Amino acid sequence: MNAQDSPSPAPEAGASPEPQGAAPVAQAAGGDAGLKRVLGGLALASLVALVAIVSLWQKLSNIQEALAQQSAQANQQSAEALAMAKQASSLAQDASVKLALAQTRLNELSSQRSQVDELLQSLTKAKDDNLVMELDAMLRAAQQQALLSGSVQPMLVALSAAQQRIKRANVPRLVPVALSLERDAQRIQQAKVMDLPVVLSQLDQLLAATNQVSLLGDALPPDGLAKSTKPSGLPWADAVEKGLWSDLFKDMWRELLTLVQISKVDAGEVLLLSPDQRELVRQQLRMHVLSARLSIVARQHEAALRDLNQMRQLMQKHVHLKTTQASTMVTLIDTVQQALQGQAMPTLSDSLAALANLQAGR
Repeated sequence: MNAQDSPSPAPEAGASPEPQGAAPVAQAAGGDAGLKRVLGGLALASLVALVAIVSLWQKLSNIQEALAQQSAQANQQSAEALAMAKQASSLAQDASVKLALAQTRLNELSSQRSQVDELLQSLTKAKDDNLVMELDAMLRAAQQQALLSGSVQPMLVALSAAQQRIKRANVPRLVPVALSLERDAQRIQQAKVMDLPVVLSQLDQLLAATNQVSLLGDALPPDGLAKSTKPSGLPWADAVEKGLWSDLFKDMWRELLTLVQISKVDAGEVLLLSPDQRELVRQQLRMHVLSARLSIVARQHEAALRDLNQMRQLMQKHVHLKTTQASTMVTLIDTVQQALQGQAMPTLSDSLAALANLQAGR
């Protein structure tokens, strides 16, 4: 609104009227004052606006600087992130290459391990098979040696050695063989088997006795007389002085028996044998002993028993049975016959069967 447009104040009542020339001057002065106030307000407003603009400009500058810094930092971080991404990509590629190489190496190692496992299994199986074959050969040799020697000791030694080897090997598939070995060992230990070396020694004694035994018709040696005719050991003169007539008569009777011998003979023709025929009787006795020995070694016990029975019959016909040598021969014959009637030589059938089943894969 312009100051000129504003209505002038009405003159107060009772005031004296101003002159007509002073009114325009006053109006002009009032208009300048209003204009100044307006201009002052505008200047003040402009100043405030300028200050506000400067302040906003400074804030804008600060914001621009902050944005520029943030943009620079973002660009730097982006560059760093890109570099890190490239590095990560390179590392990932290297890692993938290394992983592929490692996978290839692992596959090779797995293949090699499977080959080594197969080789070890084959070696272990071959070792087990060799052990089984060695045990089989050892047990068969021990059984053959026992049959030849007539003693169970070789089989017991072989069974003990086989059990120790199986225990050291610690192979589960050999457990049935170990059980069979234990059963065979118990059966052999409980068996009453003829001791061949002892029997052969007794036959040797019997063979030596055939050369010294007295035949019917031969003069009996002093050691072949009855035990009741043993000499007293006193001279006859001392016996007469001491009145030991009974000892004296016994000594005289003994001397008489050395001169005259009385024996009962079932067949009289045996007394008429010539020296060559007597030697032939001794040879027949020796032949029976040797034949029995060969039959025992050949495991033909029945033939050996027949030879010993024939030898006994020949002795009853041609030998003085009351002599010490003849009694010893009869005792030896009885002992050998009792040994021959014992149990047969046991075998390692269970152990050999278990080894055969293992070799066959059953």
